[in-house]
Amino acid sequence: MTETREIGRSYINAAGAAVVTIAEHNRKSMRLSGASALRSFEYLTRLAGAKTGMEAIEVSGTHYRNQLNALGEYSDNLID
Repeated sequence: MTETREIGRSYINAAGAAVVTIAEHNRKSMRLSGASALRSFEYLTRLAGAKTGMEAIEVSGTHYRNQLNALGEYSDNLID
């Protein structure tokens, strides 16, 4: 009987830890997705305000570097 209770307690603890881990992963994913959407809006705003082709290229280059950094953050989140 005591063994059964211990196993049940272990199961509850493991399930609780799994729920916390999943919730944390989902929270991070939502934060990263929101940040990515915001960066995209900022990019479109800056691109629309570009006066020259060179300025548009610079704005695009900056945006693409930011997006690559965001992909790194997504990868780190998946690894965690």
